This record gives sequence, C-alpha cells and structure tokens, in this order.
Amino acid sequence: MLDKIIILLLEIGFGITFNIVGTISMSELVLIGTAFVYIKMDLFVKHSILKTISWLYIGLLLSQILSEIVVGNEIANSLKGFAVTIVSYLHFIFLFSYFVKDRKLVIYAIIGMLLKSFIFGSEFDGDISEVVKGEGATFLKFYLVPIITNIVLLISIYAKKGRISLLCIFIGFLFIVLGARSGGLSILITGLLAYFIVFTKRRINEKKLLMITLLVGVVGYGLYTVYVKEVLSGKITAGNSMQLKATKNPYNPINLLVMGRTEMFVGWVAFMDEPWFGHGAWAKDTSKKYLALMMKMKDSESGESNLDIIPSHSVLVGSGMQNGILAFLFMGYILFFFVKKGFISVNKTDPYLIISISFIITTIWTGLFSPSSHFRLTLPLFFAFFVATSIINERKIRRRKKYLSINQIKKNEPRHIGVDSNIRQ
Repeated sequence: MLDKIIILLLEIGFGITFNIVGTISMSELVLIGTAFVYIKMDLFVKHSILKTISWLYIGLLLSQILSEIVVGNEIANSLKGFAVTIVSYLHFIFLFSYFVKDRKLVIYAIIGMLLKSFIFGSEFDGDISEVVKGEGATFLKFYLVPIITNIVLLISIYAKKGRISLLCIFIGFLFIVLGARSGGLSILITGLLAYFIVFTKRRINEKKLLMITLLVGVVGYGLYTVYVKEVLSGKITAGNSMQLKATKNPYNPINLLVMGRTEMFVGWVAFMDEPWFGHGAWAKDTSKKYLALMMKMKDSESGESNLDIIPSHSVLVGSGMQNGILAFLFMGYILFFFVKKGFISVNKTDPYLIISISFIITTIWTGLFSPSSHFRLTLPLFFAFFVATSIINERKIRRRKKYLSINQIKKNEPRHIGVDSNIRQ
C-alpha cells in the first residue's frame, strides 16, 4: 500500500512548482534529495541493462557539459540544461525500481497524473465552452485530451482489448474533428494498432508489428485525406481548422506538420547553424533571426516580440540545437533504445497491451515534437514501464522454457510398471 501512495504522490507532486534557478517541482526536489535511498548497487547488479542506460545518460550529460564550456553559456542556463538530464535519469530509476517489482504500480502513476490535472489544471487558459462552441482547441488539447486518454488507459487494463481498441479509434476520430489533432491521432493509432494485434492469428514479432504499423499508416492517411476534404469544404470548422486551411497543399501531412510544429523545424535550422557544440541551453535569439524565420514559415507578418529564446519544441532536435551533435546522437539513441524496448514489451495477451502501445506512440511523438521539459517529466514514466515490462516478459519466457524442459525430461524418463520377478525381497 505504501508503494502505491508513493507513486501516486510523486506524479501529483510535479504540479507543485517553485522557482529555483528556473522552475522545479516538489517531486523533482524529492527525487534529487532521496537519490541515495533508491539508487542501490544491487539494483544494477540484478538488472545489468541499467548499466547501459546509465552510460547513455552519462554520455548525454558529458556532451552537455562540453558544449556549455565551449559555448560559454550563462551558468544559470547551463544548470537548467544539466538538471533536465539528471532529473530524467533519477525519475526513470525511481519508477523502474518500483515497476520491476510490481508493474501494477503504473496504474497509480496514471491516476497521479489524472489527479494532478484535476487539482492544478492546465497552464493554458480556457474552459469547456470553447469546445462546445468549436471556437478553439486549447482547453481540449491541454486539459480534456490528457484526462480522457488516461482514463481510457486505466479502463483498458480490465476491459476486453477488442472493444477498447474500437473505443480508442472512436475517441481519436472525435478529438481530431474537434481540433486536437495530435492527441486524437495518438489515441487513434493506438486503437488501430491494438485492433490488428489483438485479432491477428499469428504470434506477434518485430517484423509482423512493422507490417501492421505500415498498414495502419496507409489506413490512417486515407482517413486523413477524408478529414482534410471535410475541413476544406467547411463541414468541419471546430478547433484549429484555420491552420489547415492556411497550409499549402494540406493533403501532404508534412506541410501541416510544418505549420503546426514550426518551432521544431526552426530549431533544426538553428542546429545546422551550430552543429558541433550548439547554441547552449536556453540560448537567446538576440538577432531575432529564428523568430523571423518562424514567422516566415507560418506566413505571418508579426510575431511575439517577447520571444527571445531560440525555439525548438522537440526533445531530440532541442538537444542538438542546444548542445550540438554529440548531445543529439546520445538523445537519439536513448529514445531509440527505449522505443525498441517498448516494441519488445508488446504482447497480445498482456492486460497492459493498450498502455504499451499508447506509451510507444506518445514517446515517439514527444521525442520529436514536444518541449525538452518532457524529457524529465513524462518520458521517464514510459521508459521505466518499457524496461520493467521487457524484463517481466523475459522472466515469463524463461519460466515457461524451464517448465517445458522439465516436462520433456519427465516424458523421456523410462517408466517402471513393476519389478523383476527374479528379485526376492
């Protein structure tokens, strides 16, 4: 019971923030202050994979330190950059140490995120009226979508996977129509993948999963073209449909992505301008070059005059833009490493199937198109779940092999029905 309360309070605590050399939460302070308690050598001895993960994080941190020294960045900004990596690692190790013992604790992590949303709300203004009137998608995207998605994930553990897959598909469609395209697309793809996996007759392996993913991609693009046609015809007007109408060739989803995630592409340009050591963490756009580029890509004549930080809006691209090629490569491999573990954790008979798929989709999207703060706040939860699940699945496979081998030995043993008649007692 204590473990459940700890995990619950940890995720809720991320909503209680202070300003100490930048914004830091109560949970982050706890993770840093109690690291000596949950980081134990026997955990690394028992699970050797943690050594690999630790070296990847160390490589990322060292590349950041090297970059900040060469660039000569402000100490406060450098410390904020280091803190993101350190807290991400501590958050991962903490959750892993619990999940590997009892994977059910992920339920309380999700409940904690739900309660955090209910208690602290969203950092963006808005209310349910904007969803009803179809005026915008801010409240829907940053408040309702995470809450509804997490509720569906909790239900999925106990519900029939076929039915919950169809529910995900329906909710995904609804979110997209209302204007929350990224959130809707994530849960829609989760539902489609889960549906194909559940109803495929053959055992799922990486090759089969890739084929299913490609099939879902083709089906998804077909549905996307229908959505674009309905928006352009004026039948769908909810949310940020004006963004799609302003996109050149909206039938090409890349063009819509550039319009919706311009900061990421501008961040890539900034990375290419300083590929070796980057611009430094939270580097300022003193010349307004990147702000001007962002406005040009959005085809807008004016921008936010108070936007003085080089934009990136991407965990992966942001690492390169801030700290150069080494940080980019380490971050890229960290994301690849955990996503691969996520795919390994996919099992059609697993009650956590929907959660595994949702976490994989969200990890990929977040890594590419979400701010660097997610590397310390949300991604460690997914990382810990992937690694714990893959270890638990490997244990099951070893136990099953051991059971089968024992039965085979027993089967091959000679059977003695009676005793030799020549033997006298």
